[in-house]
Amino acid sequence: MRPQDEELHAELLRVFREYFEANQQWLNEGTKVSAIRLRKKLSEIRRVCSKRRVAIREWAVDKEQQLEARKERRKNNV
Repeated sequence: MRPQDEELHAELLRVFREYFEANQQWLNEGTKVSAIRLRKKLSEIRRVCSKRRVAIREWAVDKEQQLEARKERRKNNV
């Protein structure tokens, strides 16, 4: 796992914990302000998830390129 992947994962966990707390507060209070805070946390989760999806896709592309290069080397060695 690359350092930036670990950072994104940790950020996602942090924001989700904050979301959970905001959700509990909204359920207990039911105020407009608590609802706004909760929606903000959901937006943060979406933002971090989007970054994480990009990182995972970049990893997949790198992996595909490595596999293709390995196939080419094997093909040329035969």
